[in-house]
Order: sequence, then structure tokens, then C-alpha cells
Amino acid sequence: MEFSILMPVYKAADTLEESVQSVLCQTFDDYELLLVEDGSPDGSGPLCDALMERGGGRIRVLHCPHRGTIPTRREAISAARGDFILWLDADDLMEPGTLSFLHGLRREHGDPDMILYEFTAFYDDGRPEDRRPPLFADLTLFEGEAAKKPLYELYIRGNALDALWAKAARRTLYQNDPTDYGPYLANPYGEDALHGLYPLTNAARVLYSDRRLTRYRIRQNSVMHRFDKERLDQRLNTGKFAFFEPFMKEWGLWDEEHRTLLKASSYRGVLDGILFFLLEDGYDRREVRAYARGFVRQHPELKQLARSRTLSAKNRLIFRLFAAGRFGLLTAAVKARRRLHSSGSGRTAS
Repeated sequence: MEFSILMPVYKAADTLEESVQSVLCQTFDDYELLLVEDGSPDGSGPLCDALMERGGGRIRVLHCPHRGTIPTRREAISAARGDFILWLDADDLMEPGTLSFLHGLRREHGDPDMILYEFTAFYDDGRPEDRRPPLFADLTLFEGEAAKKPLYELYIRGNALDALWAKAARRTLYQNDPTDYGPYLANPYGEDALHGLYPLTNAARVLYSDRRLTRYRIRQNSVMHRFDKERLDQRLNTGKFAFFEPFMKEWGLWDEEHRTLLKASSYRGVLDGILFFLLEDGYDRREVRAYARGFVRQHPELKQLARSRTLSAKNRLIFRLFAAGRFGLLTAAVKARRRLHSSGSGRTAS
């Protein structure tokens, strides 16, 4: 079997069938779809079973007691049978022709260990789709440690390579991962980035395609899009340094410059979340600004990062404006940037 598509399922009864159908409609047929249901209370479990019955033998279902995202992913990895693993969240969609396209890439480009690809973000409320610019030239091949350094740099600097649903990798690269994920169970924020580190580090050949193979749904009722102080706090308190340290040492990038970049990306996770709530309608902006001011007071390191020449001028400016409490200027700048990148068919993701 060539592909295992792994789909964790939790509270997804309203989107699951559409996501599953986007896989069943693929023309390439050498695959399995594994639904790993994490003790969902909303009827997702019976729906998984019903979809399996209608799936023509292509769907398997695992029912697990509710344990959270990381154990669910590890359960899915252990059960996978295909040569390559792909991920799809239970509210996202696989573009038509994805599996045949990936099959062709493997055959025509020396069977790389990992394939990275692009995605389209779409909104439930009908706003224009987001399409970020390609990260590299189409069909760039990264072979060997020196060649993979740009990929490692992206991982350290931000979340451009985090998404599991924008990569396909050999099953053995996931199954051979010896990492102890136990310390991260209580706060799994950013777990997709954590799961991708071992496969990327141990992939000898990585191919990048600028083809958009996944449609990533952004939902206004998502837990990630409700103003939740604790959830924002988790974006920083993830143990990211401890998790990244052995990988960055293996990459030869555990130096002051890259530790600063990693720290800045962790802070940006919180600051970007604050900006989201300041820019979107329907939230109490006074409450959001009060949280932002408190966060700045608790983390004086933001002022140091604002002066760090390791960071880009754009990032230094963002840290400087946050540290100074210039939230109005920040939101005005982001809105201006969005208008600049707007087009009739969508806008560039920031």
C-alpha cells in the first residue's frame, strides 16, 4: 500500500463527512484512510463507523478513550500500513488529484523520503481565501544535511513548515521516532511542529512542491479563535526550547543567534494571537489590550528582542510596538498590509 492518510477525529461531526469524501474522491486508489477517534462526545464516533461501512474497504477506524491530540497522533502512526503517511484534519479537505500527483512525484524524482507542499486556507464565513507565496522554487530538492539547512532555519524562525497536513513522509520516519512526548501532553500547543522534527531531521532527501494539495479550514467557532487568556499563555509555555534543543544541536544550530530566533518565534505565537483578537470583530478589545499590557509587563524580554540585531527589522518593529503598548499603530499597520496584498482571487497569508 502506498499511502496512509491519518485523520484524528474529535468533535468533528459537522465537518467529518466532507473531509472523508475529499479523500474517497481521489482517483488514485492505493491508499487507506485511518480515522482515529479520540473519545469525542458529539457523535463523531458513530459517524466514523458509518463512514467506514460506506467506504468500500478503504477506511479503518480506531476508537480511543479521550487522551488529547498527541496520543491520538501516536496511535494513528502506530496503526498506519502505507509506505507514506499523509495527515488531514477532520475539518480540512484534500484537493482532487492529490494522491496521483504525489505518486508521480515519488516516481519521477527518485522517491524522496519527504515531500513538502502548499495549502489554501479558507474561511467558514466566506472571506477571501489565503494563499501564502511559495517557500521555495517548485521541485526544489534538499539532499543531505548542508542542503537541508534552509528547512531547519524555517523551523526555528517560525511556523512556515509546522503543518503536518502540508507534508508527506515515509511511515518509518514517523514510526522510528524515539521521542518521549509525555512532557508535552499537558500543553500540546504546536504539537504538529513537534511531530515533524524527527522525520525532517532523518529524511535524506526532501522534495518541495508549490502545488496546493490541502484546503485548511479556519473556523470562527474554533477553540483557537476564541479569546482565551489561558490558551494564549500556552502559546509561549510549550517547552519548545527543551524539545528543539537536541534537534538543533544535531543540526549544528544550537548557538546564541538561533536560540534567540527560536525564542522570538515562541513570543510571536502569543503576539500574533493578540493581534488576531484586536483585528477581528466580535471581541472585547479593551479586554484584549489589558491582556496584552499584562503580558508585556510579565515578559520584559520583549524589549531586549526589540533591540536584537539577530531579528529582522520587521520583527524588531513588532516587538518594539508591543513593548511600548502601541496597539493602535500595530493594527493599523497590519490592516494596511492586508489591503496592499489584497486581490480579486484572494490575499497573501501573513
